[in-house]
Amino acid sequence: MKHINTLILTLFSWAAFSWVSYAQNTANITLTAPKKAAVTVTIVLEDVHFHPNLGTGLADAKLDAVASVNFADITSEKAVIQLSEPKMMRLQYSGSGVNKTWMLFLQPGDDLTINVGENADVTFAGKNANYQTFLKNYFLENQYQYLPVFGYKPSQIDNKSVVQQSDSLKRARLDAFDKFKTANPVVPAFEAYVLATTATEPSLTRQLIQEKVMRRNRVAKLDATQRKELEDFTLTDFKIQPDDALLSQAYRDELRNWVLIPSTRKYPLESETRYEISPQALQDVYAFSKEKLASYPKQKEYLATYWLNYAATAIPNVETAKTLLTDYKATFPQSPYSDYISKLIQTKESLQPGSPIADVTLLNADSAAVTVSSLQGKPVCMVFSFSIGQHEPGLKVLEDKYADKVTFVYVSVASGIPLTTWKQYVKTRPAAKHLWASDENIEVLKEKYGIDIRYPFLVLDGSGKIANRWIPQEFPNNKTLEAELQKVAK
Repeated sequence: MKHINTLILTLFSWAAFSWVSYAQNTANITLTAPKKAAVTVTIVLEDVHFHPNLGTGLADAKLDAVASVNFADITSEKAVIQLSEPKMMRLQYSGSGVNKTWMLFLQPGDDLTINVGENADVTFAGKNANYQTFLKNYFLENQYQYLPVFGYKPSQIDNKSVVQQSDSLKRARLDAFDKFKTANPVVPAFEAYVLATTATEPSLTRQLIQEKVMRRNRVAKLDATQRKELEDFTLTDFKIQPDDALLSQAYRDELRNWVLIPSTRKYPLESETRYEISPQALQDVYAFSKEKLASYPKQKEYLATYWLNYAATAIPNVETAKTLLTDYKATFPQSPYSDYISKLIQTKESLQPGSPIADVTLLNADSAAVTVSSLQGKPVCMVFSFSIGQHEPGLKVLEDKYADKVTFVYVSVASGIPLTTWKQYVKTRPAAKHLWASDENIEVLKEKYGIDIRYPFLVLDGSGKIANRWIPQEFPNNKTLEAELQKVAK
């Protein structure tokens, strides 16, 4: 009997431990409405961690819909969200032509009820409901949502009143937060998000308005003096916040901008492409980030990972990425991203001029299989399109110029677009072929061709060997691409 009691006690203890562990890694959400209505409410997790993303290598945040309710069918639904640490979420409302987004702050152990009213509004009840109410009253999804509220006029050059109202919002937020803390226990992550966003958004708004004044509402380049004025403002105004401030997208964006400015002043940006950071500037900002953020381990690793990923994806040669990766592995030996970057570098090394291109099978607009090897016999300009029709209008002149000498092949690598949908938008032309890659083949193209939105062009000679894989999108004309076409079209 004693052994049985011991066993029962052991099982009970294990079950209790398991339940507590489970509760400590979940948040319970109940979504309710007073009656059925054509309204959809979705909760989107804004998960700040690096993850593979088509076209950018590693993206620094993943948006994941963790719960969604269509109140046309039901009036209440519960969701259990897996959480191991505090996260920001977006509560998205859509119905009767009204779309709204509110920010949520959820932690493991939260038990929150979200009441969706008939007037396109929401209220909160349950554990830490006060956090959500505070965010609802003082924080929209991002700073740009405040512009129309503040009376911003796109056609107007001077919008000084917008800056004044942004500063007033900052003061109102700080006063309200001080009052909030007297009545509510506040965890560090929530305070970091509130203070980081409150400090950063007015600065970004001021820069936006000032840049508009400088450009005088025209599409024009800023001169060196104007760029320096904007940069000086960032260098003066930005302040490093605690590591939990990484929850704020506005803060992350300005953190990267702030730390990059000294390096790009030493090594000026290339002006012809949108992806302009030089290898020298990258090595400099990587070292500077480690030094400047030495007391902020999460932010130090965040920035080091960001610049390493940039070096591995945005720089044609691999030497800079190799150098940074060696240091990265030594500095962050437990990082899950080292293997990913190593494989990416290996792919780039296999795509050098003169190397044969790996064969891949895709589908054309007739649903027929087409191998890349079957395109041999004439030089090929392969264009990777990350959205339907991307690049085609801009390349029409080159198509006409090299119609008899080069085959233009547009490869759709837009994930999630079915073949039947893609076919509807294909416009056939004598000098162009259109091919579609399934989601599975997109992964193959990532592995074998290193497809990247920064470098959407691949030029092959008539024998199927690589002339140049790393050709950027340039504005207003694709000079590098045309130079490569001239070489292979001789």
